[in-house]
Order: sequence, then structure tokens, then C-alpha cells
Amino acid sequence: MNARIDASTGIATPATDPAKPSVGPSPALIARHRGDDPFAYEALRDRALTFLQALSGEQWTDFNYHDPGVTLLDALCYALTENLFGAQQPLVDLLAAPDGRIHYRRLGLRAAEEILPCRPCTSMDYMRWLLDRVPGALQVHASLPDSNGLWRMDLEALTTHAETATAAAARAYWAQRSLGEDLAALPSVLKPRWCTLQLNLSIEGARTPEEILAELVARCAEHIDAAPRRLSLMARLVAQDGAVSLADALDGPRMRQGWIDTDSLERDLESRVYFGDLARIALGVDGVLEVSDISLDAHGLDGSGGALPRHGDDWVLRLRWPDQPEAVAAWQIKRRGVPIGIAQDALLQRLDDLRRNADGRAAADSAPTATGSPLARPQGEYLPPEAYVSLQHQLPPIYRERVDLTGAPIHAAEAAQFHAYLALLEQWLAHGDAQTHHLRKLYTMVGKPMASYAWQVLGDEHIAGLDVLYTMDREQIRENVFASADDVLERRGRVLDHLLALYGEGCWQGSIRPFGWYFGAEAWRRHLFEQKRLMLLRIATLTRDRHGAIDYSRRSLGRRGNTSALQQRASLLLAFKYHHSRLLLPAMSEAQIGLTAEADAAAATDALPAKTQPPVLFSPRRQRVLDSMGKDLAGAARVLALHFPELDLRALPPALLRSAVHAERYKHMDAGAVWLASDDKGPCWRLQLRSARLSPEAAAICLHEFACRLQLECEGFHLVEHVLLRPLSGSDPDIPDDFYRYRVTAVFPAWTARGNSASFRRVAMETLALNAPAHLRLQTLWLDAAALLRFERSYAAWLDAKQAHCAAMLSSSGERDAAERRLEDWTRLLRWLLWRHLEAVRPDDARGAA
Repeated sequence: MNARIDASTGIATPATDPAKPSVGPSPALIARHRGDDPFAYEALRDRALTFLQALSGEQWTDFNYHDPGVTLLDALCYALTENLFGAQQPLVDLLAAPDGRIHYRRLGLRAAEEILPCRPCTSMDYMRWLLDRVPGALQVHASLPDSNGLWRMDLEALTTHAETATAAAARAYWAQRSLGEDLAALPSVLKPRWCTLQLNLSIEGARTPEEILAELVARCAEHIDAAPRRLSLMARLVAQDGAVSLADALDGPRMRQGWIDTDSLERDLESRVYFGDLARIALGVDGVLEVSDISLDAHGLDGSGGALPRHGDDWVLRLRWPDQPEAVAAWQIKRRGVPIGIAQDALLQRLDDLRRNADGRAAADSAPTATGSPLARPQGEYLPPEAYVSLQHQLPPIYRERVDLTGAPIHAAEAAQFHAYLALLEQWLAHGDAQTHHLRKLYTMVGKPMASYAWQVLGDEHIAGLDVLYTMDREQIRENVFASADDVLERRGRVLDHLLALYGEGCWQGSIRPFGWYFGAEAWRRHLFEQKRLMLLRIATLTRDRHGAIDYSRRSLGRRGNTSALQQRASLLLAFKYHHSRLLLPAMSEAQIGLTAEADAAAATDALPAKTQPPVLFSPRRQRVLDSMGKDLAGAARVLALHFPELDLRALPPALLRSAVHAERYKHMDAGAVWLASDDKGPCWRLQLRSARLSPEAAAICLHEFACRLQLECEGFHLVEHVLLRPLSGSDPDIPDDFYRYRVTAVFPAWTARGNSASFRRVAMETLALNAPAHLRLQTLWLDAAALLRFERSYAAWLDAKQAHCAAMLSSSGERDAAERRLEDWTRLLRWLLWRHLEAVRPDDARGAA
């Protein structure tokens, strides 16, 4: 192992400088023990002998090397120190793959620049974000004037990008919109109000007047435009001499073109441009000796007070760079008190060059780009597994004499017994070494859980004469003794918990664990493990975008990349099959399945036979039944109809389906029917089979599997933001204004087994409340199948209208009025549906849980 053990701390560190390329394996360097290390071999041995002497008294007086007890003690001390040394190997070496690299994503590890930045949420964040994503943007003003979640945004943009800036800013905002918030109106581009520069100054030095004046104009233009400067991450860290922590340096949205500091953004918030500031800027130019007068002249603006307003309601002050001789003809330039002339053509050419240069008024997308990771990730050196070397080679020769199996039978038997005692310690060391090299495979993100332990069963090739001590083949020992004790899902689940904790997160499943009604016991464990694995896989999005909303200018239903992080997160914690935004009922219609109203329950009977014979749903024949049903829901429905002809697939009672997922409610089976209880103590449904030749147990398995598949497929929820349901103009007299302010409703199906359970509803509400942003007022709404169908049709049509409206607003076509009328109609209908349902449940629960 290429490592050094620090004598003072006992911690292993790489023997080579990680910043320098490796030129080959380095020898292991271990600092010499000085006698004060409590875990050194001699220290452990001395302490153990002290304890033994105190415990044994006069019964054990020989503590020399030839004593078998001392031999075992020495072997134990050696094993402890060896095991400790193995645990101190550098972690980067243990994680390095055979190709010499650490595959961070496979290990569930993310770089700082992925985890630490956040989604825009404050006005400063949105200003940075739009400046970074809108080509030609010079400055952005973002505010929430009424604290109702409706943003107002204005942009200052280069003239060449003014026509496209509104659309680019709207798309950039929609892509990073927060839950419960929206644009009050499309971002507006402020019109430039041009001003000219008036100068009267004295110069000195060797620089030409043209050089001095060109730099002065560029600096004044930069001050008036207030375009922020950008710094790369490394430039920020270097500029602050380490005073900025990595977390502070990566705070805010992730920028493509460099960081914009707060002071640079706030400079534009000043309402006026003072001529005194321009004078100080001019004096900072090399060669300017004195400024007698400097001012700005803008038609229609009064500058008599020594300042001009920076911007108005729909305009922004901009400096017109001199581009004609008349623009500089009135400038008064002196050297040593004597007026001098300037070469106007040379000055204008130099100004034109500066205006086109990135240091002048460059477009935002031409700023320095910070690509890739600015931080070098730790790398290690691959440690290939090595053949185990017995500790008997490390201990004095006298120890080996005690394990000589070639002597007299009685001595050989004693030697074999002693040999077995030592082999236990040897096997412990071998297993520890195997586990150490297995670490990289333990911390893996692969979907199929693999063995969480690694074993190295020793044999004659490691320790002579060991095979004769075994009572079975070594491979059988590995499988029957060691591998059988490996609870893969439990231990790998704890590994995922550890990795999630690195990000300050957790996937607590204690509340949801009792609701695995759609799965067998082992399948439910695998499903929960997969939910936890997916949470870790998406950890950057689920943490950074927790308050993020959908981009309604793009399609969201059925799109995994356009689903709010809150919906994904809650779906994972509630163990739904799907985690993205989607319609819940089409799965039934595609399989030609329908439900009756809740009030239309199937006829039930109390007449159970005196002697019942419940079917065994998880018998060995279950897999054969599942194979016959196929993988899709439609195939399972066809097989169900073959078993139960009286069940109308287009009118299935929801109550029967809810009971069918509970294996304990199948009360009896005989040659012609299956009895299914409505609940633990309620009446039963007698479900007649098509033929007495059919297996009632197979029919019960088929019904159970069909009901589980159907409800698992149809569970999920919709997240509706009330602010998006506000009228496009005016107000709705039937709905209070408070209905829209930072309110979100989660719409769940109430007809499924879990959705109909009061306990599951409480868990769902608690999960959403714990994971939603604290400023949102969150409600849950539980709809039966018929109400949910009406809601989903309106919701899908409203989303389509919303997307079309966004496209119409950003285009120059004449379809804007038609798109607006269509959106207003669907918004009014969806708003009425939601308001009616929420008002209906208000008396039962003030928080809105049905």
C-alpha cells in the first residue's frame, strides 16, 4: 500500500503528491512506533498480559512464548494491528477502479459545483440568472412589488439584441420558475435614452490625447451602462486570498459565464448618474491631470443639479459613443494650460475599436465562460487484491512448531485443534482484506443489489493443512455460512442512508413501510430500496430545485425532465411507481377498464361456509400464473375475465378492487367460487368462476395480481399552483384573492386502496408538508375516479392552452387573441373545479385534506 502513517495521528496519507503525475508504484513507508502508540503491537501485548495476570492470579504463571495461550494472544495482537493498518489505507486508493480513476457518479458522489449552487429564488438570483442566459443583456431589474408571487422584470439590452431579449428572458424565467410564483407580465426591454459626453480637462504625460480620451469615454460608458463584471470561480477564490469559502463562492445559481457580485448588481439600482462620479472616473485615467468640467447632455432631461436620472418607466440612460467629428468638436483639452488639438479621425477609430471590444459594452454571451469543474477532484491509486499471507510467517518460528500435524496422533490432534484456533484469526484477517477491496463495489449505484459482503475462505494454498479441518467444500462454506448471513437490501440500504447523509438528506421510510399492499414482502423491500437509490441518483436536482416549478411553456405531462422536484421527491417518499407528472387514468382506458361509482357496490353475502379454506396467494404456483397474465395491464385484464365472467371489466367496483389487494381478505375458495371479504369484519363477495375445472387458487392469484397492478399503475398526484389559475385580466368575483397567493393543491386519487386509507392520507399530507417550501400553503384533495377523470381532462387541456399561449405571446403571429381566449376559458373551468372541491372539504379539514 502506497501510504504513510502519520506517527502523531495514526492516519494514512498518500505517499505521493496527488497534484503530480504518478511515475510508478511507491514503497509503503510506515513511521516507526515510538512506544507511545496505544494500538502498537507491543502496547497491546503488554496490556493484554497485564489483564491476564490480574484475572488468572496463581493459576497461570507461564507467560513465555512457548505457552499456547501466549501464542494465541500474540496472534490476536498481531491481527488487531494488521487490521488497524488495513483500515488506515487512503480512501481514495480504495475507491480507485482498475483503470486508475474514481468514478464518482457510480459511487453516488457529486462535485461541489453540482451540489452547492441553488435554483434562483431572490431578486438578485434572478438578475444573475437572466444576465447569464439572455444574449445581449446589460442589466436586469427584478422585483416582487406586491409580495403575491408575481415578478416584474425589466431588461437593459444591447440594441442589436433588443428584439429577442424579451422572449429569451421569458424562457429563461419559465425554466427556473419557483412554486407559487409567475411573471406578472412578459419582461420588458427598456428603450435607450441617449446622452452625450461634454469634456473640459487638462492632461499630462507621454500618452497621446487620443489614447487618454478613448479610455475615458469607455470608462464613463461602462459606469452609465452599469453592466456588471463577471469573474470565474477560480478568479474569485484567488482574488479573495482564500477569504471566500467554497460554499460562499458557489452560492446562488450556477453561472455559465462567470459570477456577478452583489455590489455590481446594486450599482444599477442607484437612481441617478452623478457628474461628480464621472469626474472621479476621469481622474483615474492615466494622463488626466485635472477635470474642469464633465457633464452629460440628454434631450429632455434636466442636468442642472449635477446628475441625470439613470432610468425611467420605460427607458434607460445610455451614452452615445462619439462616431462623428461633430461629437468631439466641442471638447476642450489642455496640456500645461494650453489648448491642444486632437486627431479626430484617430480618436473615432480608437473609440470604434473599443466599442467592439469585449472590455467595452460586450454582449453577455461573449463574457469569459467558466466550463467544467474548477476544482481538482481527489484521485487515488488502484490497489489490486493480493494473495493472503499467513500471519504464521510474521510470528516467531516457535509458534509454527505447535501446528505441526505430522507428529504422534495425540499430538497431531492437539496441534489440529490449536491450528483451528489460529485459523479463526487468520480467516478474520482474510475477510477484512476482502472487505477492504470490496468497498468500491459496496458504494455503488447499480440498480440490481449485489452482495454487500466479500469473503475470502482460506485453504491449503494460504495455510498448510487447513483443508483437512473443513467439514464441507470451501464454496459451500462461502454460500451456506457466509453469504446466507448477508442481508443485501438491509445493508446496502444503510449504505444509501450514509451517502444521502453526506448531502444532509434522508429517505425515511418508516411511515410508508406499512403500506406495501401491492407487493409481496420481498418485492416491497426491493421497491423501497429502489426508491432510496433513485433519490440518491437525483440528489442534485431534488435538493437544488426543491422549490422549483414546471416550465409551463413546454410540455410537462409525461415528461420526466419537466416535473417539479417536490412532486418527484414526494412520489419517491410515498413509494409510487412513477415519479414524473402524468395523467393517472389513461392506463385504465388503454386496457379497456372502467370503474363504477363508489355508491354502486357489488352484491355481498355473509354466508361463508362453516369450514373455510383460504387460498394461498404466494405459493410456488404464483409465478406460473403471473407468466400467463403477461407484463401489461390489458393482458392481465383478459386473463381475469377468463376466470371471473361475472366481473364486467368496464364497470369494476372500486371497493372490490381495494379489498382484492389484501391477501388476508381472501376468506375461502371451493370448486366454483372465491370468497373475498370487503374488510376484516364485513360481508364477503362470492366471485363465481367460469368453470369448476379452473383452479380457484389460480383465480384468486390472478385477481390479487390484477388489482395490485391496476392500482399501482394509477397512483400518483398532480401539483396545481393556484397563482397560475388567476384571471388573465380583471378578477373573478366568486373567488377571493387569497385563493391565488402562494397556495398549492396536490390532487390524489381516492378510489385506490392506499388513497382510500385515512392513515395513508395523513402520511401523504405530512410528507408534502415536510418537503414543501415553508412559505407555501399546501392542501391535499382526494377525488374519486369520476371526479378525477373530469379534473384530468380539464387539467391536460389547460396545460396545452398554457403552452400555446406562451408560444403565441412570444411570436409575431396574429394568434395571440385566440390563444388568450382559449387559455382564459380553460383556466376559468379548472379554477372553478378546484375551488368547488376545496370548499366541499373545508368543513372537514381546515388544511384541505379530504
